[in-house]
Amino acid sequence: MKLDQLRKIIREEVKNAVKEELQDILNEAVKISSTPNKYSPAPKTGTSDWSAAKKPTNLDFSNSSIGSMLEQTRASMSGQDYKNVINADSSMVKKPNFAASMASNMGMTENAGPMPGIDISKLDFVSKAKSILDLSNKKDKQKAGIL
Repeated sequence: MKLDQLRKIIREEVKNAVKEELQDILNEAVKISSTPNKYSPAPKTGTSDWSAAKKPTNLDFSNSSIGSMLEQTRASMSGQDYKNVINADSSMVKKPNFAASMASNMGMTENAGPMPGIDISKLDFVSKAKSILDLSNKKDKQKAGIL
C-alpha cells in the first residue's frame, strides 16, 4: 500500500469518527435545550443581596497605625512630590538591560579581552576546513548529476 493511499484512508476514518461524535453532541444539546427549565428565573436587578449595587465604603484609618503612617506621609509630601506620584507613567522607569546583566553575571565585559577556553582557529584542521567543504560540495553536485 502506498503512503498516499494510507494517508487518505486515515483522513477518511478520522473525518467519519469526528462526524459521529459531533452528531452525538449536537443531539444531546438539542435534547437539553428543548426540555423546560426547572429553575426559577433570575431575580430582578437590585432585589437580592448578590445582585444589589455595591455601596461605597469609607475606610476609617484614624485609629490605626496605617492611619498614622498615611498622615505622616501627607504631612511630609510637597505638592511636587504629590504630582510626581500621581502623574507617574512608564516613561519614568528605566528598562533593565537583561543582556548586559547576564553578560556581567557570566564575567563577560566589553574590555575583558579573550575569553578562556580553546581557540579553535589555532588547530591545523580548521585551516583546511574551507577546502574540505568546497570539495564536499563539488562531489555532491557530481552525484546529483548537476556537473
